[in-house]
Amino acid sequence: MTQALEYEITHRYKGVDIGDAEFDRLIAAATWRTQPQFLRRGRVARHLLQEPASSKRDPEHRLTVAKLKGVGVYDPAALGKYRDRILGEFSDEPLPPTTRPLDSFATYPHMGIDSQGEYALVFGAVAPIGGIVHERALREYRNAKTLHERDIPTIIPLAVLEYKGLTFQGQPMGAAITLSSEAAPYRLAEVQYLAATQRGKNPEADAYYDQVITSLGIDGDPGSGTVRLQAVNILARQIGKLMRDFSLSGLYRYSPEWSNFEYHFQRKEVFLTDLDSVQELSALSPENQRLQILRDLGSLIYRLVAKFGTPSALDHYRLENLLSYDPLAETLLGYFHSDEVFENEIRAASRKLWNAFIPYLFLLKKHRAAIQTEWSSERRRSYKMDHDLFYILTIVLLYPLFEKSALSTKFAFELSQSDLLAKAERYLGERYEYLEYLLAFENK
Repeated sequence: MTQALEYEITHRYKGVDIGDAEFDRLIAAATWRTQPQFLRRGRVARHLLQEPASSKRDPEHRLTVAKLKGVGVYDPAALGKYRDRILGEFSDEPLPPTTRPLDSFATYPHMGIDSQGEYALVFGAVAPIGGIVHERALREYRNAKTLHERDIPTIIPLAVLEYKGLTFQGQPMGAAITLSSEAAPYRLAEVQYLAATQRGKNPEADAYYDQVITSLGIDGDPGSGTVRLQAVNILARQIGKLMRDFSLSGLYRYSPEWSNFEYHFQRKEVFLTDLDSVQELSALSPENQRLQILRDLGSLIYRLVAKFGTPSALDHYRLENLLSYDPLAETLLGYFHSDEVFENEIRAASRKLWNAFIPYLFLLKKHRAAIQTEWSSERRRSYKMDHDLFYILTIVLLYPLFEKSALSTKFAFELSQSDLLAKAERYLGERYEYLEYLLAFENK
């Protein structure tokens, strides 16, 4: 029997009505007096509430599920294919949070902006396996509160715990408990590159995907590639708008991969679900506020496009369909309002971005048999396009559109296209020639 963890509740949100018994059950799971329920790989447990809670801002919004982040780790072999290891060895049983470092997620560089407003490769902070430091748990809670109180679709904060006697790199460890309305442990990655492209592998994931298709009002065979792209397009436009609203709320650094978005079936809307890395724009200089919003826009487009080249998607998207449905343009049509930007401007930029990705997509397609059976994650990554260059290409291409948006007005700073190109040249060095070539590409 796992020993219960000692704890203190440091924060509890007053904007939620939840029964005392229900709250106590969640605390028991978070502290291992009872075993938390892990329905997905990772450090997040998920519990169905026996009695629904509700938001005081919206009493009709029934909250039926709790997410407990940082309460332990679940890393079964069956769910670890194509993924970096969490534990040294796979484990089919959940384990309590540890103080051992999770190095794998801190060794892959991300495109960032340094304190001087220059492009830089940055590495994520090392986290404890199965756990989260209290400061990050509190960040998830506060960001959820900010978004919820601005009526932006998100998880709802409930509580933050600090574990007594558990520290990581000198910081106390803790856990964040948030609420939502969706019982299924699936996210919108199922629509783009998981269940939708692996029909029959997981009947429950198939049922989730089918339910999304029905909710979106799409007719046709859910296994059809064009039906899948219709769903991707509808969701992409919602995600574009959601990320615009996220930035307008004064936050930045959300990871907008589709595995970090959930779908609210009753409201037919996408909501944000992973907020511990998010930070406040108010802590930055005016220049860096603008640059970080642009960096988030680059991330939004990169993470959408790159996943069409993930192993489970390589057999399932024809180039003709990708270009005709154009989910990249749909994302931007959600991000920019029609009274700010003309659709033809968006579609012209979209074609240039597709042009940058397509050679790498077909290189991956060429090797897909080996990728799907033999190659390591590291080898596969070496065949992917340079994500930093694609971020910069996206930022430079879309900046003239951004300047006409409400985001540009709210986060004003005198930053010209020439300034952005100079930053790009300083960062890219010799690769700047390739950026110039991609920018000069003309659609036929």
